[in-house]
Amino acid sequence: MSRLLVLLPSVPARLDSGARIRNAGLLQLLTHDHEVDAIAFGSASDDEALCKLARRTEVVAGPPSRSLVDRANDIARTDLPDMALRLWSPEFMRTVDCFIRQGGYDAVQAEGIEMAPYLAAVRPERRIYDAHNAEFLLQRRLANTGSLLARTYSRLQWRRLVRFERDVVRDSRMTLAVSNHDANQLRALAGGGADVRVVPNAIDAARYPFRLPAAAGKSNMLFLGKLDFRPNAVGMEWFIRDVLPHVPEARLFAVGEGPPEWLIDAGQHDDRIAVTGYVDDERAYIERCGALILPLRTGGGSRLKALVAMASGLPIVSTRFGMEGIDAEPERHFLRAESAAEWIAALRGLLADADLRQRLAAAARTLVEERYDWSAVRAEVRAAYACLGA
Repeated sequence: MSRLLVLLPSVPARLDSGARIRNAGLLQLLTHDHEVDAIAFGSASDDEALCKLARRTEVVAGPPSRSLVDRANDIARTDLPDMALRLWSPEFMRTVDCFIRQGGYDAVQAEGIEMAPYLAAVRPERRIYDAHNAEFLLQRRLANTGSLLARTYSRLQWRRLVRFERDVVRDSRMTLAVSNHDANQLRALAGGGADVRVVPNAIDAARYPFRLPAAAGKSNMLFLGKLDFRPNAVGMEWFIRDVLPHVPEARLFAVGEGPPEWLIDAGQHDDRIAVTGYVDDERAYIERCGALILPLRTGGGSRLKALVAMASGLPIVSTRFGMEGIDAEPERHFLRAESAAEWIAALRGLLADADLRQRLAAAARTLVEERYDWSAVRAEVRAAYACLGA
């Protein structure tokens, strides 16, 4: 049995984001086979929740929010990417050092790129990096999207992430990737010798009761995800402008934290658009809707919210980016659409065809149970961490 120290950007108590869903599920699997300690950013009220997920734990107050001026100054004075600075905390680093001195760990694992700088506390042969995204790829894709300021930011961050992420992967004993696509990208970035293994994003399917779509179509469409995440915001802006006006029978629910001002304004002026902001539990909205939409024009990693919808029986219409990283087949597990015309046709067809909705839902649930439930991923987790005993 190996001893692991896991470094978390937040306490995964509420399963309200993809990162927390992955972190909680992976911790639960690891504790079956290893002695696991954990340090996470959070508040004093999070202590009890973290204690349930690991053996020895510590919650550290998060660093203060950085203003735009502070972030601009950081960009000017360092060649590190913004993500490497976002969660840097001297107090967190002192806590990591304290645990390492007392713990005798076989490995220290950083969950996501924002936690990767803390791996400097241990020698490379004891570092594990869980890459929630191939971040350099995401910024490279975003470099041609959005405003001039947004494009300029992404071009600069892309170049910095190439250097930083390459070094993190090269200097780690093992890197975990969420999909074969991301694993291949990270291997190519780091070059020969990097040990990159796939541990897919997964969910506890039992938490999401499966319901076949009703024979009578529901005209509500649902988007789930952080709305201040640029790929999500860009995709939603395109959808509302180019697709929604041509599906007049449908209503859109935009569910997720951080909705931008333009989206809030759209909801205030169009009664077909409901912008909820953050919700504790999205399952009530899943039950009210007839389709999940993933109109992403760019992106990376894999979307756990898609797995939630698939487990719940909610059919999906998506671009290739929206379902990237999930081994789902178009027309079997979801409907794929890229252009506005394809989206309009797919949504109209899905809302009108009960047999299609039920066929997609049943096949998607089966795929989640067989491939993306944490019980199905256990063997891959054990195989990846077997290297610690070598």
